[in-house]
Amino acid sequence: MHRIALFLLVVALLLPPGASAAPAPPDPRFGIVETFVNPEAATAAGAGYSRIILRWDVIQPAGPADWKPANVPDPAIAAELDAGREVVAVLIGTPTWASAQGGQSSRDVPDMFHWEQFVRRMAQHYRGRISHWIIWNEPDVWDTAHPGSTWAGTEEDYYRLLRTAYLAIKGVDPDQEVLLAGMTYYWDWAHGRRRYLDRLLEVIAADPEAAANGYYFDAVLYHLYFNPNQTVDVLRETRQTLARYGIAGKDIWINETNAPPADDPQEPPWAPARFPISQKEQAAFILQEYALAFSSGAARVEVYKLRNSTDHPESIEPFGLLRADDSRRPAFAAYQVATTYLGGFRSALRETQGDATAVTFDRDTKTTTVLWNAGRRPLRVAVRAVAREGKLVDEAGNATTVRPTGGFYRLDLPSATCKGGGRCPIGGAPRLLVEEAPSNGRRALAVSSAPRPTPTPVR
Repeated sequence: MHRIALFLLVVALLLPPGASAAPAPPDPRFGIVETFVNPEAATAAGAGYSRIILRWDVIQPAGPADWKPANVPDPAIAAELDAGREVVAVLIGTPTWASAQGGQSSRDVPDMFHWEQFVRRMAQHYRGRISHWIIWNEPDVWDTAHPGSTWAGTEEDYYRLLRTAYLAIKGVDPDQEVLLAGMTYYWDWAHGRRRYLDRLLEVIAADPEAAANGYYFDAVLYHLYFNPNQTVDVLRETRQTLARYGIAGKDIWINETNAPPADDPQEPPWAPARFPISQKEQAAFILQEYALAFSSGAARVEVYKLRNSTDHPESIEPFGLLRADDSRRPAFAAYQVATTYLGGFRSALRETQGDATAVTFDRDTKTTTVLWNAGRRPLRVAVRAVAREGKLVDEAGNATTVRPTGGFYRLDLPSATCKGGGRCPIGGAPRLLVEEAPSNGRRALAVSSAPRPTPTPVR
């Protein structure tokens, strides 16, 4: 959490007297998938890193001597780096010639000699440009008949894939990082299966050389959608699972997240939506997910994705912060709010009282408190002040000046708008209280929140 702030401080100290600093690079903890499709919009959003997919079966389709331009061309990667964004790459897709079983699917387990040669060449080719490598994608989707299936191997097969890639990449540059494939988590949960991470770590831990080689990974990745509250539980369970195998010092990334809307008339779902999410709720989700993930210890959080394709074949709902015509959804503005008022934070502290949640981001000389209401009635909350006035920012970026009375701000939080019974998975539209003063570890919510009375309509 402190590395980005420390880097910026060092840069400032090295500047000669009177010199002006260049614009600070975007915070690499805030990501958007596939920013290369519209780098100008990604820069406007404040994205600090982007995930791309580099397919082995596209780069070497005909054999080990083949080497064709990647499906993400080098000029696109260069543009990302020039914009100050880190590029994180997924390596995936077994060419037919490299299948260990002589199969015909990109999901096949590859011959490890050919896989090692390919990974090593990729690490050499992109050295200095890409320093984070994700090995495959969603191996926990075990049903090979499902369109989301990418891996037909066992946990033992994936362990060999990971180990081979780790040793090849670290052999090129020990500072490059190797990341586990992003996992869905809920595929196993929904089918009552022991979590894929747990099963995989059991295999890895049985390798007597694993501990000396960092267990062959630097970070655990999850893909979590629709309900921001689940992130808290998944991160907690992940840390417990790592600890059970004596593994410490690993980052946890939420490398895909979103709550795609079902009510956008310009880009409606192509089949009945799984969840009746509105565009307003998608915007609320973005801010709540970042607040909950970072306050639960996530190292990075990335939204899937920047722009929809015209037919959005990847899912029922179109996910993008941008529509296929590059017009902006409300969630785009919410993402801008997140990077503008949370970027560069040093720590994040979460509190919950009744239906009210507050996450305080310590931003050194500034404090941003993200607040929202999970209930179905509006709330008024009292928030302890750290400055004589603050700026109240909504999910669209509109800002007003607010002042405390007796040391407390009295702030109104909109109700959640979800349908159905029970607790709303996405709370109401968040409000950000931005103060030009350090937080000094203060607790934000001063008293238990109480519902604001709903006026009786005049008939």
